[in-house]
Amino acid sequence: MPVERSGRAQYTDILTALRDIVAADSADAVLRAALTSARATARADAAFWMDAHADGLRMVAGSGLSQPEAHALSHIPPDRGLGGQVLRSGGPVSTPDYGADPRAIPRMRQLLEREGLVSAAAVPVSGAGHIDSVLYVVSRARRPFESAELRALAGLASMAGELRGRAAERARVAQSLRTLEDDRERTRAERELFLAAAESMLTGAGVDHCLELAGDTLGGSLHLDGPNAGPAQPTVDGRRTTVCVRQFRVPGTGDATLTLRGAAATGDDSVRVLAALVGMDLARHRAALEAEIRLTDHLVRSLLDGSKDELRRLWHRALLVGLDLGVPRAVVAVGGDRPVDRALLDTLSRRVRSRVPDAQLTTFEGDAFVLWPLRGDAESSALATHLATIIEECRPHALGAGIGPVCRRAEDYPAAVREARFALRVGVHGLRERTVVTVESLGMYRLFAHVGGVDAVAAAAEETLAPVLRADSRDGSDLLHTLQTYLEKDRRAAETARALHVHVNTLRYRIERVGKLLRVDLDDPDARFFLLLALRLSTVVGRRDGH
Repeated sequence: MPVERSGRAQYTDILTALRDIVAADSADAVLRAALTSARATARADAAFWMDAHADGLRMVAGSGLSQPEAHALSHIPPDRGLGGQVLRSGGPVSTPDYGADPRAIPRMRQLLEREGLVSAAAVPVSGAGHIDSVLYVVSRARRPFESAELRALAGLASMAGELRGRAAERARVAQSLRTLEDDRERTRAERELFLAAAESMLTGAGVDHCLELAGDTLGGSLHLDGPNAGPAQPTVDGRRTTVCVRQFRVPGTGDATLTLRGAAATGDDSVRVLAALVGMDLARHRAALEAEIRLTDHLVRSLLDGSKDELRRLWHRALLVGLDLGVPRAVVAVGGDRPVDRALLDTLSRRVRSRVPDAQLTTFEGDAFVLWPLRGDAESSALATHLATIIEECRPHALGAGIGPVCRRAEDYPAAVREARFALRVGVHGLRERTVVTVESLGMYRLFAHVGGVDAVAAAAEETLAPVLRADSRDGSDLLHTLQTYLEKDRRAAETARALHVHVNTLRYRIERVGKLLRVDLDDPDARFFLLLALRLSTVVGRRDGH
């Protein structure tokens, strides 16, 4: 019998639908199987599934619709069409001719007409006391949907809705498990990163290296910014994608910040831990630097003092600051018209150590002192050139440098320090056209480094020549220059007069006046020696003008 055969076929279709829907392994697969099964169960040409929301029904899946206008029906108001009636009544509805049905929505009518679809049915997908979705089936044949078909569709829809919910829950659980696994893996990676960063810092690697390592691990870039960096702004990369930028304060550094660009998935707590590690490493380096500065200061002061008790303890202090006193070192004094402060010393330290990493620097009585290691003749020859370049790089500071002798024993340093300072003062006050003065270039004048230095030499020279200096200043005369030329020409009057462009009688008058002012006999060789020495020293130390 046809009806009985149709009933068996319908039940076969339902069983097939159950098998396909139950076998689906995801929520989307459940929907696809449900739509295919619904078309087979109702002998329909197309089907689609719409989820219920507060503002109506939204299409989430379709089967058998070929017109692109189907996307225009992704949203249906809750009080319109067959779906609206399903939401209100809670039961299935159908129509043998959707185009003539007064409940039809115009856009849906146009779509079905273009698709050649005529009859339509909609059944609810219920769950937890409310309708979650609506399943639609449509056919090209004009026919009514039997109540058995609608019940079968409703049962299939409810079963599919339940299985879809379970599949979605399984997906959520699986996603949660993946998230937990990802979090655990990220935690493990971050823990290894923190350990690697701490180990790298403890072994002497720079902060920049550690931040580069951390950036590679986190998938972004990390930079340590100073207090004047300002707030970081999001940037746009070459693909016009906005790059996330976050800043984190580095503890113990005032206003320093750690800036992270990219790595949006990285939690703030992880970067804060890294910032704390950076702060701890900077504090460790600062403490080590301060200790090194104190020890180096003590070392240079001990070298300068040169007492036997201090010299016996120098080797121990030298080891603490990594200074091998067995390596020959030149003592270099650097300074200018103003005392060298800590900021300028830091600048000098960076410039010097970029060339000789194991050089030691400190300040003493307003000047900077560099213990510059020399391991060969080539390094000795290049020292003056290096210092001239460093002084140029430190502009606008007006600096000069005095290079003392090379020290090979601890006992050599006290004299070398005094001679380096003397050479510096000669360069700053006397030989102004030279920024770097070596003590060797001073010849015998270097001996005066050990009898009071530049100030004492200048004072002695000025005291000897003071009466002539005052007369020149008061009268506008040129007696000092006349005296120096006269002595350098070995008292040959005619030659001296020609050099000064004056008459011999004028020269004799000036010399006689100088003798009276200085109360010396210029025929006395000892008097002439000391006067010429005072003149030469005043030229070297640059104090002839009395200031």
